[in-house]
Amino acid sequence: MNLNKISYAIEVSKTGSISKAAKNLYTSQPAISMAINDLEKELGFKIFKRSKSGTQTTVKGLEYLIKCQDLISKYKDIQRQYCPDKNDIPELRISSQHFNFTVSAFMKLIEKYKDSPFKFYLKETTSLHAINHVENDYSDLSFIYINKSYREAIFNLFKEKSLTYVSIAKVIPHVFINKDHPLAKKKLIKISDLYAYPMIIYEQDDTQVLPEEFVNLPDHKQIIYTQDRGTTLGLISNTNSFNVGTGCLHPNNGFSNIKTVKLENPENLSMDIGYVYKSSRNLSKLCKEYLDLTKLELFHCLPKL
Repeated sequence: MNLNKISYAIEVSKTGSISKAAKNLYTSQPAISMAINDLEKELGFKIFKRSKSGTQTTVKGLEYLIKCQDLISKYKDIQRQYCPDKNDIPELRISSQHFNFTVSAFMKLIEKYKDSPFKFYLKETTSLHAINHVENDYSDLSFIYINKSYREAIFNLFKEKSLTYVSIAKVIPHVFINKDHPLAKKKLIKISDLYAYPMIIYEQDDTQVLPEEFVNLPDHKQIIYTQDRGTTLGLISNTNSFNVGTGCLHPNNGFSNIKTVKLENPENLSMDIGYVYKSSRNLSKLCKEYLDLTKLELFHCLPKL
């Protein structure tokens, strides 16, 4: 049996959707559908029931996939750690929340390897998905932030999933606005000031378990939901909308008219920025190179406290 086909089926079972599985696995829906059809023919029974509401795993299919899960995980570990081929193209898979310093570090890595073959993957996503990507071997590293409000819970999650978290910086809340914004000349923006302007929030798909927003503005009347950093920066650059975040703004972000201003912080909130990796895995030389570049880029764009 083909392990890739089994991996596809496991992801469909987890997400309940072929389209979501395709997105998570960086592949096409037809490729996953074909793989599952082939696998079901080989097995002689249906793994999934398909309906308009989604893809549901059958009882026999679930039993089969549970038994295969450990096999897949062990195979991937062995393949990565003990079967390197000198002719293999170096691969790096990174997941990250909406941080511009991870992108700028990626650019530096591409420049460093511009004369060599490579396969680099950078997926901008939500915090929970970024964690799951590392757990399921889709990514070598994931960059996230941790809020004080759920610090204990998320560290329990890391322990349960055998993940290691390393902190690299702590920041306080800042407001991202354009330089012509009515609040742009303030040295400190009050929370009450923000209610007059549209707030941009990164959409968390179907879950709000680990929100990406520093500050909650109850009863705010104008909210814009986005899913990627480029769209958010474009809106901030061209409208009076704002986003609350790390305050980290890289000089080469592509939007020279955006600035950050400290936000009133009566609760003394802070954001811990760091990265997650699988505790059982030794980081590759390429991972360590990227980490070094990321730390430099982060410290280069940290706001002055």
